[in-house]
Amino acid sequence: MEEKVFNPDNYWEDRLHNIKGLEGVGFKKLGPSFNKWAYKVRKHVFSKQVSKLNVKFNDCNVLDIGSGTGFYIQSWSEFNVKKITGIDITQTSVENLKTIFPKHHFFLSDIGDVNFNDNNQYEVYDLISSMDVLFHIVDDNRFEQSIKNISSIIKPGGYFVYSDFYLHQDTIRGESQVSRSKEYLMDTFIKNGFELEIYKPFMYFVNKPVDTKNPFIKAYWFLLENGLYVLPFMGYLMGPLIYPFEIIAVDNCKESPTTEFTVFRKK
Repeated sequence: MEEKVFNPDNYWEDRLHNIKGLEGVGFKKLGPSFNKWAYKVRKHVFSKQVSKLNVKFNDCNVLDIGSGTGFYIQSWSEFNVKKITGIDITQTSVENLKTIFPKHHFFLSDIGDVNFNDNNQYEVYDLISSMDVLFHIVDDNRFEQSIKNISSIIKPGGYFVYSDFYLHQDTIRGESQVSRSKEYLMDTFIKNGFELEIYKPFMYFVNKPVDTKNPFIKAYWFLLENGLYVLPFMGYLMGPLIYPFEIIAVDNCKESPTTEFTVFRKK
């Protein structure tokens, strides 16, 4: 029997066409209400850490990779940057974003394609972001090509804002997502001319704890995930209940059991 090959273009086109809002790009099993609180945590970390960058935001040209529903397009807009461009592999996202953010620029593109800039549609950017996106590139060669491509269109001294799992264990592979090891990721960035500037927890209690062996954290997540799947309306209660503890954790811990927020500077 022939093995079915995962097609990310079809997967995300179907998903974003059928699931609207943050739930489409977030953790679907947690439901819409809890996802809103999880994205509120992301927004807190993104805004706090990006504000530390040594740049004049109103002079910056920004590229967001995997723009999805436009959550980070809005986040960049709040920094009053000079220009924002967003790309995505789904036509659904691109068309929706053009409607929601008519002042910004969006086009269909795959950052992992070896020929991604043959038509010179990309400029050179001061700031590039890709948040909770590139771990969905399940092929390592295409992942490495994406980092190479990003390096080729960012200015020397420019910043790449990125989130991933950075596992302290071997890479974990799934059909639509790969949680890669910290060693592998850091080696890939270094090979492409990046140096680490910021490394902080992106989330702590509101995302799957794939990078821990702590039985209590795993048990907590099992109960939360399955409880919200059965009773999604409980997200209205659990979200605001967990949020204050989440903010304390992401602001004060060095690492998390789930995704990390990183900023790399192009040498």
